Amino acid sequence: WVRQVSASFFWGGVVQVQAFSSYVTIEDSSMTKHTSRIQGGRRYAFNLNDAEFVLVQRCLASHGRHDFVTGSQTNGPNVFVDNLSLNSFSDNGPHHRYSTGLLMDSIKSLSAESDSEEHSNFHVQNRGASGSGHGWSGAQVMFWNLEGKVICDAPNGAMNWAIGCVGQIVDDERWTSISPEEPRGIFQSHGQHVSDIRSLFYSQLHDRIGTNNPAYHSSFLPEQKQSYIWSDLQNWDGDGLFLSPLVTWVDDDALPVAFNSQNVSLPLKIGGIVRDLNLLGMEFTSTWSQSEGPTMTFDDTSQLETTVTFSGKGFYLFGLTVSSRLGTIAYYAPAQVMI
Repeated sequence: WVRQVSASFFWGGVVQVQAFSSYVTIEDSSMTKHTSRIQGGRRYAFNLNDAEFVLVQRCLASHGRHDFVTGSQTNGPNVFVDNLSLNSFSDNGPHHRYSTGLLMDSIKSLSAESDSEEHSNFHVQNRGASGSGHGWSGAQVMFWNLEGKVICDAPNGAMNWAIGCVGQIVDDERWTSISPEEPRGIFQSHGQHVSDIRSLFYSQLHDRIGTNNPAYHSSFLPEQKQSYIWSDLQNWDGDGLFLSPLVTWVDDDALPVAFNSQNVSLPLKIGGIVRDLNLLGMEFTSTWSQSEGPTMTFDDTSQLETTVTFSGKGFYLFGLTVSSRLGTIAYYAPAQVMI
């Protein structure tokens, strides 16, 4: 894991996942105010190079060149999701030499030239002899619900996709003059986000592990479930903890069957996730309590994960309090159920 790391004034980047690395998660981190010449080999904020099974989520980059990027022959699968690139001087995506298996999901990019989509960049293309001889940057690459300028071409024998992206489709003369024969990849729903699947990654995560698994809720926070978090990332600017220090969750998939055929309440799994690293480093207590609604019964009020049963149908409001044993840190997070 790389979690809750904020960096400023670096010339390179905050995280580089190097060769033979796998099963790495990078989240709630930022690289702001890069300081260097704006040229090759510099300002790669979050760079995956020959790594696989890497997840980069809820991260911010500003004043970089290649903020969310993969390197040469990076096989994947790798995912960048719910990230924001501000004041960028170049493009995001696979950078060179046929990186594959990449999902760029729900990312917004605003360039240094103008805070408008026309000057932002997500590229997968034949870069020809650019740089050190980049060639095709990638294949089997999915751009999903992005905001920014898009180049999405397709190499022979493979495909790339741009689905639900908002921003100008660009035929960039720097590259088409080198390889004018390269066809476009598959574009669908361009200019309008896919609304029923806000994030492809989190939708597939739900299908794979369901809502009774705390890993789903620690990855997909309440704010993310409501909408895109680009404005939250911009307002955060790398200062302190991003989003809530404590969140609660409910096994939403089980709500439709909260009562059996005899109208007897079945146990519903609930839980809390402590995100403040300071509190995680201490001994702390947790307490569930109800504040509104018909009677509900907690199996164990002192556990972060427990089950509840309900006396009848209705609206239930309850919550979780966690506090350090020394009393120096305390948080409360609400939860609600409508049955």
